[in-house]
Amino acid sequence: MSNTSRIAKNTMLLYVRMFFIMLVTLYTSRVILEVLGVEDFGIYNVVGGISSSFVFFSSALSNSTQRFLNFKMGENDAAGTRAVFNNSFIIYAAFSVIVLLIGIPLGYWFVTHKLVIPEARMDAAVGVFFVTVFMFVATMLLSVYDSVLIARENMKCYAFVGVFDAVAKLAIVYALLLTDGDKLILYAILLCVVHLVSKLIPMVVCIRRYEECKFDLRYDKDLIKQLFSFIGWNGFGCAVWMINSQGINVLINTFFGTVVNAANGIATQVTQAVNNFSVNFFTAVRPQIVKSFAAKDYDYFNKLVYGSCRFSFYLTWMVCLPIMAKADYILQLWLGNPPDYASQFVIWSLLFSAINVLTNPVWCAAQASGKIAKFIMIGSSVFLLVFPISWILLSFGFDPTIVFQVMCVVRVAYLITITMVLGEYIDFPLKRFLKNVAIPVLKVGGASALMVFYMSRYAPDNIPGLLVFIVLALFFTMFFSYAIGMNPKEREMVKGKVRSILGRLSH
Repeated sequence: MSNTSRIAKNTMLLYVRMFFIMLVTLYTSRVILEVLGVEDFGIYNVVGGISSSFVFFSSALSNSTQRFLNFKMGENDAAGTRAVFNNSFIIYAAFSVIVLLIGIPLGYWFVTHKLVIPEARMDAAVGVFFVTVFMFVATMLLSVYDSVLIARENMKCYAFVGVFDAVAKLAIVYALLLTDGDKLILYAILLCVVHLVSKLIPMVVCIRRYEECKFDLRYDKDLIKQLFSFIGWNGFGCAVWMINSQGINVLINTFFGTVVNAANGIATQVTQAVNNFSVNFFTAVRPQIVKSFAAKDYDYFNKLVYGSCRFSFYLTWMVCLPIMAKADYILQLWLGNPPDYASQFVIWSLLFSAINVLTNPVWCAAQASGKIAKFIMIGSSVFLLVFPISWILLSFGFDPTIVFQVMCVVRVAYLITITMVLGEYIDFPLKRFLKNVAIPVLKVGGASALMVFYMSRYAPDNIPGLLVFIVLALFFTMFFSYAIGMNPKEREMVKGKVRSILGRLSH
């Protein structure tokens, strides 16, 4: 019960963070598009995306470190926790040097010789590339402290950093409105500064509060080997994700130019805001999944994995569905004149996000077990099919929305595949996953989609009509999630929480 209460408390902190960030993102995205213009916005999306895509490798490092930290904490091994932190930092520093030596010349060649960028804006594009490479290196070095914060379940600091980041981005918008220089380069530099400060805050907190963050850079050969094994396989999985995300962006640029990249940038902004709903919940529950496995509490482990799959989907679907149903009007209201294909990209990107959240707890379960080599090799090989299939279909003349449709279909195949592979190592059979996760999710998703899309046909395109529609869509999605998406124990828990809240309000 104490673990469940901690998850609930941390989730609430992260949701406060998320709502603030989402409001700021919705405002700043519109202003940035107006200030930069469609062309420069598209350039930043594709060029900044290439260099910042290396953050996926930083994610591989961070996930590996967090897994080992949580495992050592679950075993109450303070010395082991300290060794994980210090040896992780050694690895992070080595990778940063490699990125600088290899990534800069390779990325510069790609930006100047392969991307479709107007000649007049090439210098600005190169400047954006170098700034975002520096931002990545800083992120890689300092992300070890993010791992400590999450492993320690210190979501208060994590939430504060997110709020600071959002406020700082508001200041960036104001600065862009005042300047007369090259707004694209200034935007990239200011974002880099904000990102660096956002990483320095966790560093200061961790050094002051957590004993494992004291530097003692002694090389532990066995631990380095274990970390490298995890990082290597994580890196392979992240590389596949990078190929599919930024590779698709490059394909869109190659076939359709920077204007369609701008539409993809809008879709990315929307899906990032929506993904925070499920990511915040999963960030709160993820440390408990690893710790429960390390403590051999397998009943609680399975309960967390199945439950976090379903609830991550419900939380994401609750937000995705009304946006998907009224995408054209919402984008017109938000942006005034959205780029071509923006609404189609948003709809398919949100559907992909709803599918993708189901994979996160399964991936965390694999990391907790330590059996990730075959899991990543087979699963990533399946997901890697997105890029070549999309390339072939675009070559045959399909419109750009086909790449998002391919991503959705392949991600479903990926989810089935990794569940089957995981079942070979731990008690996680596909049949039980289908019963406890897939069937409830399909029931809730199908029933709510029929209801919400039917209502959207009669909802007027004005602000009062949109607000009423969103409230009704949220109500029906929540109702179906409760009525047909939860098991009896979960329904009792929800009823108990509601009674408790109502009781406190009545007094």
